[in-house]
Amino acid sequence: MRLRTALLSALSAILVLASATLPAAIGAKNQPARLVIVMVWDGLRPDFVTRAETPNLYAMEHEGVDFAHSHALYPTVTMVNAAALATGARPGQTGILGDSMYLAPALARADAPILSAPRLRALLSRPLRLEDAPMLARLNAPKGFAGRLLGLDTVAQEVAREGGYLAVVGKQGPAFLWDNRVASVKNGRDSLMAPHTDYLFATDSIIEPQAIAHEIKAAMPPAGRRDGVLYAARDDYFTKIVDERAIAAARSAVLAGRPAMIVLWLHNPDITQHIAGLGTAAALAALKNCDNNLGRLRAAVHAAGMDSHTDLIVVSDHGFATIRLTIDLNGMLAAAGIKKSVSSDDVVIARNGGSDLVYLSRDDFPTQAERRAELQKIVNFAEAQEWCGVIFSHLSALGEPGVHGVKPYQGWIDGTFSEASAGILSPNRAPDLVISFRELPDVDNRQLTGPLRLAFSIGAKGQHTVKNRSEPLVHPVEGVIYADARGFTTGMGMHGALGPREVHNFCAALGPDFRPHFVDPYPSGNIDIAPTVTKLLGLMPNIGPGGLYAAGRPLVEAMETGRRAPGVARTVVMTTRLTLQGVEAISTLRFTRLGARYYLDGSDQERKPLGSSP
Repeated sequence: MRLRTALLSALSAILVLASATLPAAIGAKNQPARLVIVMVWDGLRPDFVTRAETPNLYAMEHEGVDFAHSHALYPTVTMVNAAALATGARPGQTGILGDSMYLAPALARADAPILSAPRLRALLSRPLRLEDAPMLARLNAPKGFAGRLLGLDTVAQEVAREGGYLAVVGKQGPAFLWDNRVASVKNGRDSLMAPHTDYLFATDSIIEPQAIAHEIKAAMPPAGRRDGVLYAARDDYFTKIVDERAIAAARSAVLAGRPAMIVLWLHNPDITQHIAGLGTAAALAALKNCDNNLGRLRAAVHAAGMDSHTDLIVVSDHGFATIRLTIDLNGMLAAAGIKKSVSSDDVVIARNGGSDLVYLSRDDFPTQAERRAELQKIVNFAEAQEWCGVIFSHLSALGEPGVHGVKPYQGWIDGTFSEASAGILSPNRAPDLVISFRELPDVDNRQLTGPLRLAFSIGAKGQHTVKNRSEPLVHPVEGVIYADARGFTTGMGMHGALGPREVHNFCAALGPDFRPHFVDPYPSGNIDIAPTVTKLLGLMPNIGPGGLYAAGRPLVEAMETGRRAPGVARTVVMTTRLTLQGVEAISTLRFTRLGARYYLDGSDQERKPLGSSP
């Protein structure tokens, strides 16, 4: 379905640089031109940043601002958090609800022209893996989402619209979300006719402008292993592009009084942690590789004479945990008779590692009563299992006829929370259920990671052993989860669930606009990065359909000027209960509330016999 066209922001006043190291002839304004660099270490946990393993990042964290209470958005997967980082909006606003989504229902209801293309219609008949930039570009073409793949503009697109310099470099899927109309740029304007002239876009699969594409692609190294680290050479190369091309171009923009922004999204440590497992030699080497690239990046900024004009933010999209057991929810539902067969489309499961998105066919369940009955069967089945965490349903139970004493956050289906309570209710793309698998944050992986450890999987034929595909463990790491991820095994790394090891991510900042040696005591998150960049660059706030402002906040308490306390932080707990054959399943969400904003800290699942004392 085509999303409503966002309102274009009013143009901000032209920024003029006032600096001792850059020419004085530029003049002065209230706010000097700045370069803001956002460097993303995909999948970095905050407890993995140490003096021994990541000396450059450790030094930066202590030299500048340590956002000690940073939060990823749920589901804790890359594309959800890339959209949040780029826009300052929740998944329900951006419409990106997973790394894998089933988009056919949303497009079919709009009778979108994209369904007339046989190849795309075939793709849309099953859940799509969104970390494929060329596929996303086709979805965002005029016959698909028509430039509105996201619900609102990104801060990177705001920089381009304001005539600034923009470079987006790195891992293809998340990088594309920052500049999702780049493939449509012609004659200096994108598909929505917004200005887009001074830019560089270089990822694994798409490179723009075309004038430099051949040169960059010809020199791009393969994505294989180097010293056990997947994509190490590719991450090094993307950092080199930023060091040798983007920083020089950004400096020219700042010299001219224009804002500049660079996004560098590394593949690691995420991809190596997935394959090798947490606490392995390869995972530690991946951290070191990322840290070396940070060192090179800072050296390039210094060599360009841009230290006093550059604000650097290093952030991760989500945390990580070790797989305890793999789940095949699709197969289990078929075996239980809740779904017709493993290949039927009456119930469609989009696997997202630590969470699954569940979609019901409108043809098989045409009435609300039929849909509710089927969803309750799925919830009852899942919540009876040890692997199940909290579950969200599309609608809220508030106002349901005959339902009394419900809370606004409780879901339409008994035992669930409403998707709105976690910010994942999308008007056009919401699944019927979102099932989070359990995380056990205090259990370590010493009995799980390593090729000689037992590995288990549960599917249509029950529990069985499989070959453990993880690598030998160097030191134990706390935090294990159950996960629905094809091709993964016990001992490998995963994320996507709603436990603290995945929700709490890393974030630090350094530069002339940030306080030195400051540990931020307030909750913050990926949703706050875009508003913070907007403030640093003097841009207008992001406005989406219907004039809706993005949900994040500028992190003013961490800034050198205009700092102020953002409010009082309070703990909020939400609970639902479900009775299952003499057992009560109790699901809990934990938030930190700061003013009107809620930061999701984690979840708990408890099962106890009825009649037992609380």
